[in-house]
Amino acid sequence: MLLSVPCLFAFCSKEQADGGAISPDPIPEIIVEPEDDSSVYGLVSCDGKGVSGAVISDGVEVVRTDSKGIYQMKSLKKNGFVFISVPSGYEVTLDGIVPQIKLPLYKTAAVAERVDFKLYASGGQTNHTMLFFGDIHLAGGRSNDRTQFRTFTSEIAKYIADHPGEKIYAMTLGDMTWDLYWYSRSYGFAQYLADMTPLKGLPVFHTIGNHDHNMRTNVDGNASGWDAVDWDTGKAFRQSIAPSNYSFNIGKIHYVVLDDIYCRNTTGGESADRIYDNALSDEALAWLKKDLAFISKSTPVVVTMHSPVFDKHGEYNLKNSEELVRCFTGYVSATFVSGHSHKFWNIIKGNVREYNSGAVCAAWWDTGYYTPTLNIGQDGAPGGYRIMTVTGKTMKSRFKATGKPDDFQFRSYDRNSISLTPEAYGIKDAGNAAAFTEDMKKYGAYYSPSSENRVILNVWDKDDNWKIEVTENGRALDVTSVSYYDPLYLIAYVAKKYASGKSVSHLPSNTGHFYEITASSATSTLEIKVTDDEGRVYTESMKRPKPFSIDEYR
Repeated sequence: MLLSVPCLFAFCSKEQADGGAISPDPIPEIIVEPEDDSSVYGLVSCDGKGVSGAVISDGVEVVRTDSKGIYQMKSLKKNGFVFISVPSGYEVTLDGIVPQIKLPLYKTAAVAERVDFKLYASGGQTNHTMLFFGDIHLAGGRSNDRTQFRTFTSEIAKYIADHPGEKIYAMTLGDMTWDLYWYSRSYGFAQYLADMTPLKGLPVFHTIGNHDHNMRTNVDGNASGWDAVDWDTGKAFRQSIAPSNYSFNIGKIHYVVLDDIYCRNTTGGESADRIYDNALSDEALAWLKKDLAFISKSTPVVVTMHSPVFDKHGEYNLKNSEELVRCFTGYVSATFVSGHSHKFWNIIKGNVREYNSGAVCAAWWDTGYYTPTLNIGQDGAPGGYRIMTVTGKTMKSRFKATGKPDDFQFRSYDRNSISLTPEAYGIKDAGNAAAFTEDMKKYGAYYSPSSENRVILNVWDKDDNWKIEVTENGRALDVTSVSYYDPLYLIAYVAKKYASGKSVSHLPSNTGHFYEITASSATSTLEIKVTDDEGRVYTESMKRPKPFSIDEYR
């Protein structure tokens, strides 16, 4: 397994503490001396001139440069590095896809050391695009994941090529890797970064997920708290990728990355119990408050984290969601983008909204493995990514299914055509056939056909402001919001698993982004019109009876 930190530049020679690039040579024209209580100090510069107002942090303390671009920090050097919250109008160098925002520390906290940051001017950021990649879950060949992933990277590379001259960035939502397979398949962060090579040159800001923590870290079974467990499990990520919590600025938007997986496993090694809470550590919250202290409340803030702030019912999901949300009181807007669930729900509460935004891998790449080219999640939503276009302070967002056109935003099912029996899907083992039949009863009575002329719509990215309209022969039909199990997932994954003699590991999800309509005829054509919260319209002329099969939806 390769979890060691690579040498990021050809001239890298010193042993690195907790990862990062070598500090550039000091600029001789600007003299910087440490203050009496500083343990870390330095200069932030661009083109040989100091940059004022740049924010520097060690993960605990947060300071800002003065009018000459000089910063002073009293740091305990716990993380072994300092990092910069890249100011608007600037960029840093990339190592492949990773922005080099952190620089290592080599001396003890008792010894002051100088660390300089060199920035590069980057105009035209006011309008930019941010891509969000949720739950990639690469595992070194499991379920043909790397081959499927190349379809995704090819599409992103094409998107960039099709938008020449535009400012495009990306953020992950955690679980780029899968800690179980760091060991059994020798697939860790180094291998993940290699598989991202087709996107070289795209700045990708990474968020840590639960599967990006090293749960095998040996810890004191009697220990408790961030120092003993959570901090140690995140060390591999910090060495190889980025700080656990950090921020940056692009145009008029302040972006924040948070670690909301609080690990507290008490056994290490192969028998690690892998216990964690969906919560921010006290240190993460304290750091966030210090970071936001430098940000005007008129600035929109976009926050990525792995586990969602709200659950699918709009209730708080993290143990300290309420305290987190309070941090954004008075801000013009706070937009959370999260993953972890591999599903979809969008929550709006006052100035706060959250996109719990599905997964690149959908159901851990398994649906695409058992049913090639149909990679969908447990809620029937497609694998893909979110595209957020930013114009000044205005943000517009749309989920893009990998391999599908932009306007692929819902799927329709004719319930009359659905009859899911073990015989129809090649499930020959008596035990699995019985289990499949019971599942189909439990997951929506799909085991037998219906004659009630019901139509089901799966509108995965919807929120309360989306509008669903359906007409039959010019007459408007009632549209009812319901929670459903997606029938396509049942045949693309569940039936295939049973037919192969295996048990179902990724259970279908009963989620609330479905709608039900009852037509007057089994053979009428329904005109479906879906209008999203930004006024974009998606339509389907649904000719019925509409067949239900893999080929129909592939």
